[in-house]
Amino acid sequence: MKTTLISMGIVLASIFSAQASADQMECYVDTQAYDQFTPNHCSALIYGKNKATAVFRVIGNGSAIDSVVWSNAASSCGVSGTSCSFSIRSFRGYKAEATVLYTDGTWSKVSATASFEDGR
Repeated sequence: MKTTLISMGIVLASIFSAQASADQMECYVDTQAYDQFTPNHCSALIYGKNKATAVFRVIGNGSAIDSVVWSNAASSCGVSGTSCSFSIRSFRGYKAEATVLYTDGTWSKVSATASFEDGR
């Protein structure tokens, strides 16, 4: 019984530690303010502008990242590092997706959406 409880505790601890270090994508829409990355979605209000720059970054699971393959709205970034930025237009959502390839042969997919309004 004691061995079963210890084994169950080890399994539960490994599940929770894996979830705590899960992959994710963060973003911000570049403004005149001090912008901060937020997970999964970012938005801003930029008066009088019809274009802005969206900045995305991949947060890995703790393993060494070999490469990142950017896709969907971020496809212009191709295969590059863990960050990507591109121009977006107001009143539209831009979903950036990435496949994160690790040096140990594992991979994951992450995404985030950026948008902004121009204050009309």
